[in-house]
Amino acid sequence: MAPTEAFRRSPNDKPKSVWTRIQLLLSLNYVGSILLSLLFGVLFLALRSRQYTAVDGALRCLDGFYNSALRLPGNNHLLYPFWIWMWTRVAVFAGFLTSDPFAFVGLCQVMNGIAASIAIGILYLILHTIAGIRNALLGALMFGFSTAVVLHATSSAEPVMGVMFSLASFAALISALRVNSSLRLSLAGALLALAMASYQSMVLIAPAMLLVCGCWAQSSGAKTWRIVGSRWLMFMAGAVTAGLIIYAAAYATLGVPPGSMVSQFFAMGGRAEVYGRFGTAKVLNIPFGLIRNLYSGVPANYAGIRSLLGRSDRVYCIAALAGGFALCSFVVWHALAGLIQATRQSKKRRILIGAAALASLLILAFPLLYWDPLYDKLWLQPLAVLFIAVGYGTRFANRRLTESRALAVVLVVILITEVSVNVPRAIADHVAPTAHLDEAQDLAATVRPSDSVVLDFDGVSSLWQAFWGHRVNALLLPASNKEEAAKWLEDANRNAASQGGSVFFVSVLDQNRKTWDGFLGNRVGVPFEMFEKYRKRATIIRGYLAPTGKITVRKFTPPSEAPAL
Repeated sequence: MAPTEAFRRSPNDKPKSVWTRIQLLLSLNYVGSILLSLLFGVLFLALRSRQYTAVDGALRCLDGFYNSALRLPGNNHLLYPFWIWMWTRVAVFAGFLTSDPFAFVGLCQVMNGIAASIAIGILYLILHTIAGIRNALLGALMFGFSTAVVLHATSSAEPVMGVMFSLASFAALISALRVNSSLRLSLAGALLALAMASYQSMVLIAPAMLLVCGCWAQSSGAKTWRIVGSRWLMFMAGAVTAGLIIYAAAYATLGVPPGSMVSQFFAMGGRAEVYGRFGTAKVLNIPFGLIRNLYSGVPANYAGIRSLLGRSDRVYCIAALAGGFALCSFVVWHALAGLIQATRQSKKRRILIGAAALASLLILAFPLLYWDPLYDKLWLQPLAVLFIAVGYGTRFANRRLTESRALAVVLVVILITEVSVNVPRAIADHVAPTAHLDEAQDLAATVRPSDSVVLDFDGVSSLWQAFWGHRVNALLLPASNKEEAAKWLEDANRNAASQGGSVFFVSVLDQNRKTWDGFLGNRVGVPFEMFEKYRKRATIIRGYLAPTGKITVRKFTPPSEAPAL
């Protein structure tokens, strides 16, 4: 995995085509990186989404609007509130106003748009170094126009800063290996620690980076292993040192005692007991996740392979998916062939490298296999690594000219599909009114400060809670458990009875037993029977239409003399 030579041209050669002139300009890798960052920066900032619930977690930034003090969450995205806090204060200092929550969300979207555009520029630098200019330009464009990137670059969700720092870490590593710099190796490790603190799963690129350190040398023997060992040591030294500083400071802010910081660091957040588990279906859905997060090639309401067979347009959907699988398989196959050919080592060493590469891939794909293979934010880093591998593999594959042209055509077809699908979708999300916002505002006019509200994951619940529900006693039922829900309901009934208030249920009581048990009962652990009296006695006061069906708002007013559950 030696670095390639930069693009060269004799001073006496005269450009004969537009592409040649572009090559000459972009052969200065920093020029190409800056131009791409500017291109995508303008695009992302111009298309900031008004569909605030299109990606998960986008409205968590509003905690920084309603609470002036910096409050850090758990490990999953520890520094996200810090970046929001710092960015918005710099923006206010520069004269930008955040007088209302909608302006605040828009300002946070600007942060993500800039960070995503920088990440694309960094990816171009990496590919330019290891795969050549053509692969760099094509890979960076395909990554930038992918569904997962466009969705998050135009929203205010958490993972974008982590992606930027993880790619910066990879770029620092490549730079360190090219010039044999221990300082840059340590810098790469420190940037990876920052990426992990920004979004926890970004650390899973570490095994791939350590593999790059080991494969960069072309010789073999004890001397090579000493060199590789020293590289790993400097890289890990930077990561551990920066990690200790970052996490110690963050945990101190959270009030975690020093003796509990180690256990806190290794704690897996995100309610893994509810949402995390392995299964055959998740493995089988990895290709569907890839297609969805490249160009939205999977139906929006896709609920598993079996669900395709029950659709009225199943013939079209299956044909489109088969075509997408064929294109992606063609690219991956040629990339793997190139990677194998580029590893000019003994058979034993190639087997060892292949096993290490497979292990690195499985580690990188762990969130997809454990949480959700369709989850867009978990595809951001795997997509970047995929384009790096494809770029490097296609650069060194020994193939006939016709095969090279076929591969180039396939890549361009995928890129054109991304642009033709994702850009119009981003334009629509920017122009169209926010879905369910009127309904959430209507709910806000209905609920009083003395009331309590039980919520689901629907759009009305999410928007109401983010923009109007910060001062109202609310329970997000899918994020609770049996004990928490029972205690909350008891307190809510008592407070409503004493203050003349009511308990509202948004969407929660619309589910039949089968649907309830499928998630809330079997996964969250909240029994269907716990809410039986509310189904019988709560009155429907509102009904909102949604793509998944009707969302009802039900009101339960407990007797003043009997506030108990």
